[in-house]
Amino acid sequence: MTRRPRTVGGRLAPDEVLLLWRTVLRFRSGRNPLCAARGTPPKSECPLYRACPRWSQGDDRKLALEEDFEETERRQKAWPCSRIMGLLDPEVNWIGERRL
Repeated sequence: MTRRPRTVGGRLAPDEVLLLWRTVLRFRSGRNPLCAARGTPPKSECPLYRACPRWSQGDDRKLALEEDFEETERRQKAWPCSRIMGLLDPEVNWIGERRL
C-alpha cells in the first residue's frame, strides 16, 4: 500500500499539485471536453463555464487548424482554466491566503 503525502492546513504535497494539474488538463481537453455544456437546456459541470470565453469563440480544434500558433496560444490563455494551470507548478505548495 502506497502512503499518500500528508497535508497540513493549506499545504500541498508535490504529488497533489501534479494531480490537480492533470485533472484540470483532462477536464478541459480533447474532442469533447468535459467542461462543455450538454443536455437541454445546455448545462456545464465546470464551475468556470460562465466566465469562460472559450464557448463564444467557436470550435477550438478547428480554430487551431486555421490560425497560427501564437493566435491559438493567446486565445487559450484567456480561458480561466489555462490561468489556473499556469499557476500550478512544482513550486506551489500552498492554497489560500498565507498567514505569517
